[in-house]
Amino acid sequence: MHGNNLSFFCVNIPSAIEFLPPQSDKWKTILPRLPTGFMACEALVSERILPMPRQTRRLLVQRYWNGDVDSVVNDKRNEHCLIRPYLGRRRQGARQSRLQSISLRNYPLYADQIEELGLPIDEYTSAMADTLAFLLWTVRVDANDVEFILARPRTSAIATIESHSRNTRPAPGPSVGTAELATGILGSHAMWLLDFDCCKELDMNETGVNVAAQRFWRNDPFYPNPNCKCPEDERLWALFKDRFLRSSRSILEGECEAIQELPELLIARIVETIGVYSKG
Repeated sequence: MHGNNLSFFCVNIPSAIEFLPPQSDKWKTILPRLPTGFMACEALVSERILPMPRQTRRLLVQRYWNGDVDSVVNDKRNEHCLIRPYLGRRRQGARQSRLQSISLRNYPLYADQIEELGLPIDEYTSAMADTLAFLLWTVRVDANDVEFILARPRTSAIATIESHSRNTRPAPGPSVGTAELATGILGSHAMWLLDFDCCKELDMNETGVNVAAQRFWRNDPFYPNPNCKCPEDERLWALFKDRFLRSSRSILEGECEAIQELPELLIARIVETIGVYSKG
């Protein structure tokens, strides 16, 4: 999507590989690998998102944990390291000190940590704004409970080893936009969008706007939001808002006036409902 000279940031979406009905013979080989109690069901087999490499895991542990670094980095359970970028929340009080325990699976990285590490927080903000606009106005779903993670880029099979070359190029696959993120201290990485099972069709009217505002606030704190606690929060919210409106205009170009007004209405509704909705 490049309307109005706007290049959307690349946010990868896992490819759907296969749908498995409960009666599929493949469950015979899958179930023994799952915890006790799992049963055959309707399931979607999707592309695997490659976790962050060892050097990234070590960086996080060295910066944010008090204990033995090697024991955490070498723990098999921590090999599946995906980072959840929480641009809408900062650590407070005791949480700003080093952790007493740590798990790198679905590791939450808060806005102040992202800034501290010198990561491209403005690009993350724009990527999330582009993606929310895409979900609401192109796919026309409410974006309920979707998740953003940072992980390795989608690359060809030859580049999936932990020491993959900088010269690798992303393999084709579904994504929002094409503009790549800056690397920073994490090295080559990408933003991914996942968990769409709670999404529902969105009405293109004021009722839909109210639903979208509720979903915005009830999601985990990925998006910058107007409930700002410091000047940097205000800056990130202004960036998110402006980028979302630009992306939305690009998508809705050619639609009727009533639909083109929905993004502005949504931003106003999000501001009006600060503190109204809680997670859950």
